[in-house]
Amino acid sequence: MYQNYIFDLYGTLIDIHTEEESPEVWEAMAFHFRYYGMDTTGEDLCRRVAQEIEVQMKAAAQHCEFPDFVMQNVFAAIVRDLNGEPNEDWLDETVHWLRILSMRHLSLYDGVIEILNTLRSKGKGVYLLSNGQKTFVEAELKVLGIYDLFDGIAISSEAGISKPDPLFFDYLRTTYEVDLSSAIMIGNDPRTDMAGALRAGIDACYIHSNSSPEGLEVTSKVQIWDGNLRKIPGWETRA
Repeated sequence: MYQNYIFDLYGTLIDIHTEEESPEVWEAMAFHFRYYGMDTTGEDLCRRVAQEIEVQMKAAAQHCEFPDFVMQNVFAAIVRDLNGEPNEDWLDETVHWLRILSMRHLSLYDGVIEILNTLRSKGKGVYLLSNGQKTFVEAELKVLGIYDLFDGIAISSEAGISKPDPLFFDYLRTTYEVDLSSAIMIGNDPRTDMAGALRAGIDACYIHSNSSPEGLEVTSKVQIWDGNLRKIPGWETRA
C-alpha cells in the first residue's frame, strides 16, 4: 500500500471560488495604487498585470515546460513603470488584497482534517503539491486550519514550475526527500494532477469535485466520481 500521499489543493481539499476578472476588483486595486501615488485605472492595471505575467512566464519557460510566476514580482514591475517605489511589505499587502477582493467562497471539503490526521497517525507521509501563489496558498491553509497537517508543502510559484511538469514532482522529492515509488497523487484535474502523476511515473487517484473540468478523459488507476475523499486508497477511520 502507499506510504506517501501527495494532495492537490484547490478543488481537491479546498472548495474555492474567486472572480479575478471582475471590473470591481480591479477598480478597487487601482484605488489602492492611487492611494500610494501611482496613477492608474482598473482597466489599465488589469491590462498591465496580464502583460507582465506573460513576460515573466516567457522568461520562466526557458527553464521548464510548465513554468509559474510570482505575483509580487508582477506588481513590482508595474510599480516601477508607474514611478512608484515597491517594497516587500507593500507588495505582500497588495497581493493579499487582490486575493481578498476577488474571493467569493472558501471552505474545506468534507472530511479533509479527519483524513489528513488519520493518514499521519498511521505513519503515512502527507504532502501538498499545489499550483498557485505561495502568498495565497499559505494564508488559506492557515485560515482553514490545515497548514500544519502536511509533512511538506510544495507551491508552484515558489518552485517556478507547475503541474503537470514532472520537474515539479522532482522538486517535491528533492526538497522533502519523498520516496515517489511508494506515492500516490490525489487531485481533481486530469490535465494537471493526473497527467503530472503519469509523467512522473506514480499512481494517481482522480476525485471529481464541483470544480473539476468537464468532458475530459480520466485514465488514472483510481477514480472517485462522487467527491468522497474517504474513498481514497488505504484510508480508514481507525489508525
